[in-house]
Amino acid sequence: MRSEIKPNILVVDDLDLNIFYLEEVIKPLNVNIIKAYSGEEALVNIRNRELALALIDVQMPGMDGLELASIINADQTRELVPIIFITAHGYNEFHVEKYYETGIIDFIIKPFHRTILLSKIKILLELSRQKHRIRESERMYRTLLNASPEGIIIMDINGEIQEISDMTSEIFGMTDKNQFIGKNIRSLFPKEEHLRLQEMMDKSVKNGLTQNVEFILTKADQSQFISEISTTLIHENEQGPGSFMAIIRNISSRKKMEQQLIHTERMASLGEMAAGIAHEINQPLNTISLGLENLLTEIRKNKIIDKVYLHRKASKIFDNISRLDYIIDHIRTFSRSNDGDILSSFNINDSIREGISMISGQFIHRGIDLIVNLEENIPTVIGNTYKFEQVIINLLINAKDALEEKQKSLSTGIHKIIEIRSYQNHDSIYVEVKDNGVGIKPELLDKIMLPFYTTKEAGKGTGLGLSIAFGIIKEMNGNIEIQSELSLGTTIQIIIPVEYKVEKIDP
Repeated sequence: MRSEIKPNILVVDDLDLNIFYLEEVIKPLNVNIIKAYSGEEALVNIRNRELALALIDVQMPGMDGLELASIINADQTRELVPIIFITAHGYNEFHVEKYYETGIIDFIIKPFHRTILLSKIKILLELSRQKHRIRESERMYRTLLNASPEGIIIMDINGEIQEISDMTSEIFGMTDKNQFIGKNIRSLFPKEEHLRLQEMMDKSVKNGLTQNVEFILTKADQSQFISEISTTLIHENEQGPGSFMAIIRNISSRKKMEQQLIHTERMASLGEMAAGIAHEINQPLNTISLGLENLLTEIRKNKIIDKVYLHRKASKIFDNISRLDYIIDHIRTFSRSNDGDILSSFNINDSIREGISMISGQFIHRGIDLIVNLEENIPTVIGNTYKFEQVIINLLINAKDALEEKQKSLSTGIHKIIEIRSYQNHDSIYVEVKDNGVGIKPELLDKIMLPFYTTKEAGKGTGLGLSIAFGIIKEMNGNIEIQSELSLGTTIQIIIPVEYKVEKIDP
């Protein structure tokens, strides 16, 4: 612990005997004594030095005590110095009010009463020490505030800004801190974010803390950026909550990088799904080909085609062309990298079915029994349907790989099963993907969510899938839980709070 700096006490008297006596009184107090025999000498000796207290003789040759006191406390570079006047005269001989205007707090009548003098000095020194501690605390507070790499805003319970860090000005592109002070924090948010901001502040009042909520914020030039905000209730009084601290991070670059990683994983997923996509496309192509062949055969045989027969065959061909168009359009939309921030209400079951449709061909080809059990009438959620679809595809591919790895390790075949189900339980929606594959070692369960960590063999998988899936579900305020037993299989459970629901799906 750092020891406290010794306080400086100025002692000014034109009599050496008085100074000697004052020194003897003050010495036991562990202070630095600055002596002077005149006002002029005192000003020289205290230059660039802080003072905890000054004991000044009122009447001295040249500059008297009143003038010296006025000069000392007129100095704007130092804190106001408490001054005790030393006098051989009674109070009634002075215009006391005039003296107090210069910062005088007391008079000591000569000859000195040692006990009274020491008591007064002790009290003033303790006050000085407390002021010093407060100043140090304020200095440390401002140092920490301005050294933070994140924006910090201190505001009252109504959102009126009281203090900001230097980084806050930089984040919002403002050069003057006074542009913030006195404004309401809502002015930094677009109107469409005001309701969510109030909900976050209400939650902070209730729980004391709200962490890492994403918002769109507006800079001074009216451009917008993606931020992550945490709020803390930092002061309460008898009347209730008093003030908030908001920590603001500009995460635009991070979000851009995340979108690039998500797009990379999507491309990897499309590569994994190539066989399934080919199967999905081959089915309508085969139907179109067979329909056209039947029509050409009918023309060669009879040269005239029955209108009913032609209409039936043509309808079937066009239906399959529409199916091809839908598949291609969905793959194109799924693979785009610029849809990451488009949030809307969507049906989880529809997203699961779309994911299954893009990968089911692989399951059929590899002899995997896919059991689908989706509970109807569950609430819709707010998020990105293509991102959620990516999560489902990733989990299904992982389950397929776990089954094939188990099959390789056994001399006999196994009944390969993957079950995917959705249901609502109390305040949450659950989606489970369960397989009877190779399972995961217990010591690896805490690692598989880490970026670039994979249990698959070298060259297979990016190691990004589960970490990206976890990030996507976190954006929906949800969570992913994993249960696994070696050689028995794995269950991955997605949990999304119903508080994000928009409406019920019609029966």
